[in-house]
This record gives sequence, C-alpha cells and structure tokens, in this order.
Amino acid sequence: HSAIKSNLRPPWRVLFFGTDEFSLPTLQALNENRLLRKNFYTSIFFLCFIFKSPVMKYATLHDLRGYTWPINRLDSEYDIGVLASFGHLIPSKLVKAFPFGIINVHPSLLPRWRGAAPLHHTLLNGDSVTGISIMSIEPKVFDCGPLLAQEKVEVPPRCSQVVLRDMLAHKGSKLILQTLADLSQHISSAKQQPEEGVCYAHKISQNMSFIDWKNQTVENIDRQYRALHQTTELRTEWQGMTIRLLEMLDIRHNPDIRTDMTPVPGLPVYNKADGSLWICCKDGWVGFSSIVIKKKMSAKAFYNGYLSKPQNKGVTFSSKPSGLFDENYSKWISHAKPS
Repeated sequence: HSAIKSNLRPPWRVLFFGTDEFSLPTLQALNENRLLRKNFYTSIFFLCFIFKSPVMKYATLHDLRGYTWPINRLDSEYDIGVLASFGHLIPSKLVKAFPFGIINVHPSLLPRWRGAAPLHHTLLNGDSVTGISIMSIEPKVFDCGPLLAQEKVEVPPRCSQVVLRDMLAHKGSKLILQTLADLSQHISSAKQQPEEGVCYAHKISQNMSFIDWKNQTVENIDRQYRALHQTTELRTEWQGMTIRLLEMLDIRHNPDIRTDMTPVPGLPVYNKADGSLWICCKDGWVGFSSIVIKKKMSAKAFYNGYLSKPQNKGVTFSSKPSGLFDENYSKWISHAKPS
C-alpha cells in the first residue's frame, strides 16, 4: 500500500463525500480548482444521500456526476476521498478502495469536539479558540484518525453557530487545497491525535434547548441561544405548556425591569418601553421579542393574552433541567468533560 502511494502523483481523481452548508465550500473549492487546471485533480465525483441538499444542488448545476449512499460499488478508480460533514461511518472496504484513503475536513481542533456537532458545542462551552483539522478517516470510528494539518481560528465574540460554520467552512476549503497540493508529504508526516484533551460533541437534541432558570446565568443562556436557535428554538414550560422563545435580545442591553413582584428564576415581566418579554434567571434577566405558545406571537400579544390576566400574575416559567447543565461548574460540563 505504501509503495502504491509513493508512485502516485497529482493530478488526483477525487471522490467527494458531503451534504450540507458546511460541506459546500469544500466541493466548490475542489471544482473551481479543477476548472482552473491547477493540476490537483482530473475529475471530481460527489457523493450525497440527501437529494435536496446544498451539495446536490451545486453538483447538478455544475454537471458533476455522483453517487447516492450507500455505495454498492464504485464505477471508477479514485486516488483519494475528501469528506466534509457527511454524517455516516465509512465501511473499511470503502476506505481501503482509495490508495490515499479518505481525508476529512473537521471544524474543531481535534481531539477536542469529536463527533456530530462540534460547532454547537464550541459555542455552548464558550471556547475562545477553535479551528480546522484535516485528518485521515479510520474505519469503524469517528474523528480519531491521524492529523494531516490543523489551523487555529479565534471564535468571533458572540457569534452564532451559522456564522461560525460559514467561517470555518471557508477556512477548511482553503486548508484542504493546501493539503492536496502536497498530499504525499502530509500523509507521511501525519501525527496521531493526542490522548489528552479528548471530548465529544454529541448530536444536538431538543432536550438541550430547555432553559434551567434556577441554575443558568445570563451568559449561559446567551451561549445556548447562539449555539442552538438556528437548529432548535430555546424552550421552557409555563402552566403545563411548552413555550418556544424566539429572537433573544442582546445581553449587553441592560433593561430597567420594574415589577412589584419578587424577582425569582423564571419570572416573566413585560417591558412596555420596548415591547419585550424579560425572564429572570440565576443572575439577571434575558429578553425575547416573540414566543410560540400554540402560535407565534409578539411579547406584547403574550402579555395581553396571558400575563395581564390576574390569575397569571407571578406564575413563573418552570426550570426543566435537561441533565446536560451542571450548576456547580456553570457550563455544559457533561459534554465538555474529556472522555
């Protein structure tokens, strides 16, 4: 196998594995490089299992041939597979079908945040630095292979998951081109991932969207919103109903909350000055412009229809611990803990 690798030279025949918005810039970079005849690739095929995905739309528009998942057999020979946010474990037989194997564009500094949702967990835990890792795929495991290249990236202050995704996708598309330009050298100098600092970015679940008003701070809830709201809205419960909280206000806005009730975690107060709903948490207040309770409504409509009724005065949103938040550490410790 190593002898075969040593005899191979670019241009490469590439099979791309990807589906979503994070995948797309890598496919675009590969295809644009091919069209500019940079001598990295003679052909690019794509592989996708979601027919209406961004990758499928791009490939169709640019006449790229492709496969759907799972693959029964490859119609052509390829030198290398390039994977970005594919979401499926690649069988050993398929990995071994490529002389250079399959390399993965991963949006974290491995071994931190192995797994399905590294972008979300980077924000949930308030990481100030993240990055891109180019690693070789190993059969039967996720994100454990040798590192071919890494690049550190500072997390922009108070950015959302989508902003972080797009930034790292762009960085990853550049780093994969640099790696492919000198692929043999990168593979020969690849390093095993360190055993220290391993932690897992488990798949995002709806349960993670519930707020624990008693134990979470303003900063915790802000991180939770920025990490999750474009995947699943934040949630709480009120009088037996699940409420979805939309359009969280900037935590740097410090409202003058006036109420004749004792501020306790989960207490909702309508601020007529700016038409917003403010909810008390462990160390302050967080605001929202609208909510969903049976249907989407403004904070003002929620006040007029519910909060203004005498029987609802002082009724709090309930804290529903998700089992993910540890009040002793003031962070999502069960996911940040090395494993």
